[in-house]
Amino acid sequence: MPPIALVRASILAPIVGFLARGGARVERLLPEAGLPAWLPVEADGLIPTSSVVRLLNRAVRSEGIADVGLRAGVEARIDALGVLGRRICVAPTVGAALQWAIRNHRAFSSSGRTWLASRGEQVRLCAAWSDRVDEEWQQLEHYALMLMMGIVRLGAGPTWCPPDMRLQTGESAAVRELEHLSGARIRFAQPVTAIGFPRALLDAPLPEPSGVREHSEESLDAWTASGPADDLAASIAQVVETLSWRGYPHIRSTAAALGMSVRTLQRRLGSARVTHESLVANVRFATAAALLEKTDSKIVNIALDLGYSDHAHFTRAFRRWTGRSPNEFRRGSRNTGETLQARQ
Repeated sequence: MPPIALVRASILAPIVGFLARGGARVERLLPEAGLPAWLPVEADGLIPTSSVVRLLNRAVRSEGIADVGLRAGVEARIDALGVLGRRICVAPTVGAALQWAIRNHRAFSSSGRTWLASRGEQVRLCAAWSDRVDEEWQQLEHYALMLMMGIVRLGAGPTWCPPDMRLQTGESAAVRELEHLSGARIRFAQPVTAIGFPRALLDAPLPEPSGVREHSEESLDAWTASGPADDLAASIAQVVETLSWRGYPHIRSTAAALGMSVRTLQRRLGSARVTHESLVANVRFATAAALLEKTDSKIVNIALDLGYSDHAHFTRAFRRWTGRSPNEFRRGSRNTGETLQARQ
């Protein structure tokens, strides 16, 4: 079975910020979309793209913001998009920023692809979703469209408008009437989402970023390696990992984030010959091992952070995973550089 389409949780930051500034009860909207209220804090975790679709559509219905995707995208800061956004902002030119974003799109999202298409002196920044695009996806497409414009505007200026624009979803009065798009030729129900601009804009310099730190090559490599998985079980495991950052994720929480029933989730995991419990155990082990190897956190604090009621329960579980106590594992890994894998 195909993997779950995932995206970095940092995509939520501009949406949540926009909703909160407007007085929306974000702490209620996020759980209604199957997402924990604390999630926007964890910028680089992976979540189902469908959960972002649900959040935007719930905001339309419950808050009455018919153009929430457009408005959140207009106000979005590109550097709010986690590692991807910050790296874009430190690029020297618009062209370098777009090339980096395109080259690393797969580490940010497994929902489709992006590319540049050239024709003479005109260039198009294109995107196509891998999922079936229908009207439920309209708000997310509008949001993504404004993020695409936002990257070009880093060099072209905050009032720049593309002369040509294409959307995969259907006719939208909100798009046609948006002041930021006045003068653009807009076409709907197209094979791809795209904005056109003169080739010369690729050489436009980006301003010196303020307060945006450059990432080391090592941290960028780690981020790329942690991108969305290519198979079903591993993609669900990545959602479990994100949900595990604040305690033990019950299968109901995972199913809600994925937008499916518990029974459907169990059936899909069964087809991949894994269980939700085994995914949680593997995530807990990986997190515990990393904390023991790389930090001086007290073992009782690691146990509590992972959702165990006390030190003893965590120690017994760790012995089952590795055949060693947490203290023995910590000493061994630091003395020899050894890394163990959980027992199957």
